[in-house]
Amino acid sequence: MTLPRNATRFGALQIAICVLAAATAVCHIYLGVVTHVMVATQPEATAAAGGAAALGFFAALFYLDALGYIVLTVALYLPALARFRRLIRWALIALTAATIIAYFALIQGHYDAIGIGNKIVEVALIVLLVVEGRRERLHA
Repeated sequence: MTLPRNATRFGALQIAICVLAAATAVCHIYLGVVTHVMVATQPEATAAAGGAAALGFFAALFYLDALGYIVLTVALYLPALARFRRLIRWALIALTAATIIAYFALIQGHYDAIGIGNKIVEVALIVLLVVEGRRERLHA
């Protein structure tokens, strides 16, 4: 039995992509929660960080980023969306690259282990998505 041309073989590469995307989504959810907790429990730190409105905006961005990773990763492997796989993969690469750029633009030199670790995960995700895309084109 052969698989249809647009079927995705779900192997180690696809599992690694899903794990990396889930890891960065969980990291962004964590950051959103931490930001909300800071607003609720640390008024001095909140004021120093730009106020509740600014931090609320950043918390929302963290949640939306996490949602983007989840939705695009699920969409990437849904059989019903197989014909859009290349476009979805590029959207996931673009989201990941934008997240990396935003981190360095917004962090303003205040690097931390969570941020740098997550950027390493995101770079690895981009690399694996590019590898997957090239393999898919070679076997098409």
